[in-house]
Order: sequence, then structure tokens, then C-alpha cells
Amino acid sequence: MNEFQIIDSVMPDMPPSSTDQLAAARERVFAGTRRPPVRAGRRPWRGTALVAAAVALVVGAVVALVPRPAAEPAAVTPMQKLQAAAAKLAATPEAKGRYWRRDTEQVQRTKNGDAYQVEERAREVLAFGPDREVYGWHEPISSKPYTAEGLEAWRQDGSPRLCPARGCDKNMPAYSSKDLDLALELADGLKPTLTELRHLPTEPTALRARLLKSHNPRVAAERAPWLVGAASRLIDSPATPGTRAAAYLLLANAPGIEVVDDIPGTFGLDGLALQSKEGQIVIDRRTGQLLGRQWLTPDGVAWSAEIVRKAGWSDVRPVPPAKCVRCTTRL
Repeated sequence: MNEFQIIDSVMPDMPPSSTDQLAAARERVFAGTRRPPVRAGRRPWRGTALVAAAVALVVGAVVALVPRPAAEPAAVTPMQKLQAAAAKLAATPEAKGRYWRRDTEQVQRTKNGDAYQVEERAREVLAFGPDREVYGWHEPISSKPYTAEGLEAWRQDGSPRLCPARGCDKNMPAYSSKDLDLALELADGLKPTLTELRHLPTEPTALRARLLKSHNPRVAAERAPWLVGAASRLIDSPATPGTRAAAYLLLANAPGIEVVDDIPGTFGLDGLALQSKEGQIVIDRRTGQLLGRQWLTPDGVAWSAEIVRKAGWSDVRPVPPAKCVRCTTRL
């Protein structure tokens, strides 16, 4: 047996021993184990056994020193990330207040004629108060080209003022929100009161069963799309954090919806997404809060978005902009 070949085999990164090194090392090992001539009746292989034992100890020590490959951590799936985010949302305490208010920024990319593409932005507010008060208004912010080519074409056009934007219509700086017409309606045949909304289940299976009690096939769409529509509006409502978290998980298991991560943040929406053919519901990975929605073209390109800027309860009464007609109502 070549003991040094064994050592070389467990230390593949060490340079191979030269012939002179092998000879010198072998001489040192055997020099330390030489004994007087063996007398009759004694076993001649005891020295060889000691050498083998010494080599075995060296090999064992070398093997112990060679680091073991680190085990790769198991990949976390987008669904597992969503479940963790939903759990964080469900555990989030709510602020107290008399009024619930949601401020969003509406973004839409369109064309101004054939020359250049324009991005329109507007502010949308929806709020609920005591005594069935409802507030809602839409306020244009800006319109401008959003590509380098479009900006150049706009300048060549003489930089005309683009509308809708602030100041375009001095008689109507803001107008009634379309959400006022819907108020708390979640789907056809499902329009809970604010109190009923706040008492919906916080577990996905129970929430699904409760919502489906209101499904009427004679006036509504098929059950699956109807349920998706109701849950989609529920996550953006004054429902409790637990109910909104349950709605995430209900949607994640609905037909035609996929949980995805690392979506292109075209409008600054960077998070997990509940994605369908039409668009994406984007959720913050850390807190589980709703970041917004974006709508997709058939090619999967985001062309419109609703970005949540603020949502929650406070004691501050909403005040619509001046000259805003029919921006308040009662349920």
C-alpha cells in the first residue's frame, strides 16, 4: 500500500508529492519503527501494523480538516412570501378614528394624436364617516410626455399645454369621484353596510363561504369571476386587516390568478403581485399593505395604475376642494 497516495486522495488541492519527498518521508516513518532482528517465535508484522495505524490517524485528521460543502438554503416561493405578508397584515393594529380615508394616484399612459405618448396623473379620494357620510373626488394633476422621443416631439410642437391637468378647467378643478356611485358595493348583489363589512370573517375559507352567500346567479356573473371581483374590491376597502389578509389568500387560490415576485415596477410599484391576464394587485412584502394595482396590455406591458398613497382611520374630517360638485353624499 502507498500510504502517501491515500493522503493525496483526501487532499485534492495539495500539489502531488515528488519522488524525492516520498522517499524521504518513507525513510523517516520506517526509521522510527525499526527494531532489532526478530527472534524465533515472535510475530514479524507488528511494526508494519504500527505504520498502518499511523497512516490511518493522519488520513483521519486530514479528512476532519477538509470543510464540508455548505447546504444551500431552500428557496422561498412567491406563495410563501404572500402568506408571510398576509400574516403581518393580519397582525397589524389599526389606528382609531371617526373617518376612514383612502388617497390614490391614478396614472394612465395614452397618446396625444399620433406624435407622442402622454402620461396623465390624477388624485382620487374616497372616505367614509359617521352617520353614513361618504366623500369622494377626482382632481387632475398633470399630463406630460413620458419618453425621450415623445418629449422631443412635444417640444417641436411648440410645447402645447396638455390636459387634463391642474388649472386646465378653472370652473371645475375637481369633480365627483366615480367611486361615490359604488361606495361599499363589492359585487352585483353584495353591498354590505360599513358595520357588516367590518365584521366579515378573517379566515380565507370562512370568508369565501360568507361572500358566496350573496351570489345570485340570476343577476350576477358566474361564481368564480364574481368572487374574484368581490375579493378584489374588499382588499381596498375599510375592512379589517384580518379580512383583507384573508382576501389576499382567497385570491391567490382563485382560478386564473398567479402569485409572482420581482415584477417590473413601471409606475414605482415594487412588491409581490396577484396577477391575472388583465393586471396585477401589488402588495408590500414587509407589511402586507396594498401598494396599488396596474393594468396590462395583452403583451404584459403596464399602461395604467392606481397607486395607494395613504389609507386608514383618523379623526380629520375630509374636505373636498372648492367648487367640487356632488363630492359628498350619504349612503
